[in-house]
Amino acid sequence: MKWTFFVVPCCLMTLTGCSLLRYGLYKKAEWAPPEVAAKVRFPDSYEKGSHLQGPSVVALEAALNDFLPPGTTPRKGDDLVARCLSLRETFHVSIWQPNDNNIFFVRFTPDLSRCAPGAIITDGGAEYAVDGEGRILARQ
Repeated sequence: MKWTFFVVPCCLMTLTGCSLLRYGLYKKAEWAPPEVAAKVRFPDSYEKGSHLQGPSVVALEAALNDFLPPGTTPRKGDDLVARCLSLRETFHVSIWQPNDNNIFFVRFTPDLSRCAPGAIITDGGAEYAVDGEGRILARQ
């Protein structure tokens, strides 16, 4: 009888795809076909690129996963603006560390010209204060 308390939950988690543990929410990156990849030329320098250090990447990931969790997709009945706001590629992202105290400020600002040209909204983004360990301190 005691073994059922162990076996039954294991079987249920297996049958549900471990959704109880949020396993499987990560979506692997899609790779381009070889003919597309063959045209890519890497730059000689990244000097003019954007540079994020380890803790800022962790802070950005935490804020992004709270703002638009992995797997977020537009719903069928949503209007054009609502569908647009449910896509990660709609947003400009700014991250700022004002000093060396391990706190990062992350701002998501919508750019509706990407998917709903002509639409105007007064809000739709968010700002986060996140520490370098990925803990969300505040949101507005």
